[in-house]
Amino acid sequence: MSQRFYSHGKLLLTAEYVVLDGATALAIPCKFGQDLVVTPTTSAFIKWEAYSELNKLWSTFSFPLSALKGPLIKGINNPKDQILQILQIAKSLNTDFLKGSTGESISTHLEFPIDWGLGSSSSLINNIAQWTGVNPFELLEKSMGGSGYDIACAAANNPIR
Repeated sequence: MSQRFYSHGKLLLTAEYVVLDGATALAIPCKFGQDLVVTPTTSAFIKWEAYSELNKLWSTFSFPLSALKGPLIKGINNPKDQILQILQIAKSLNTDFLKGSTGESISTHLEFPIDWGLGSSSSLINNIAQWTGVNPFELLEKSMGGSGYDIACAAANNPIR
């Protein structure tokens, strides 16, 4: 049985770097977001497909479940390495994640163009955190870093200060 997770994009009314230096900001969750659909398989792999707002496949890859137990990926060069690293970190935060899994098929669907800057990465992090049962702020900090405003918006329904 498939599971679906959803997170809002964000509109941050000050620059992220200023917020990282301690400035107060106003962030608003958008009506546009991203979902993540997880379907169990028997392939012993995680198969990943990412779709644009036009429902066009823009990235697809797979890796064996055993890769989650390998050394942490360093030097991210492509979406596959980025996702693997995020999932490795999630696995380190929740050792029960995927325990007993025989494989997973994952699809993500953006509702906004990736170049709009509304939080494709943060909505993905928040969705993965929901799926893996970990704290999204901790997952963000240990993977991509950031102010956390975008993660707060991903699960919010009202503006955040």
